[in-house]
Amino acid sequence: VTEVDLRDNRYNAVYHLVSAADGAREFYQLDNNTARSESAEEACELDKKTQKCWLGHPHMYVIDNSTDFETKLQRLVNLIAKLVGLPTNLSRRSAKYLLRQQPNPALFPPGIDYHVFEVEKVCL
Repeated sequence: VTEVDLRDNRYNAVYHLVSAADGAREFYQLDNNTARSESAEEACELDKKTQKCWLGHPHMYVIDNSTDFETKLQRLVNLIAKLVGLPTNLSRRSAKYLLRQQPNPALFPPGIDYHVFEVEKVCL
């Protein structure tokens, strides 16, 4: 069993809802949620580590805090509905690109995370 098998074949999709600490900090409070014990900075760090664990999954969706919470949840529902074949009002699609040459990670700007992985596609 490889890391790729564990990451890609166990779940049909991964939906990551970004912590309120990252992008909606005014709503990240310790006093209104007993499950929270991290500071906002710690929560952001843990959030990024969690996202990095799933980087490379063929159906990983990151749902950020660019909208209000209800719309964030609706975006989640729309993505799940699309996966299971139910009608949805979201027109997002994933894209992959074929590169002419392998990029040089040393030239990436600081803070850009990357993960080299193989994609196996089976067509029936």
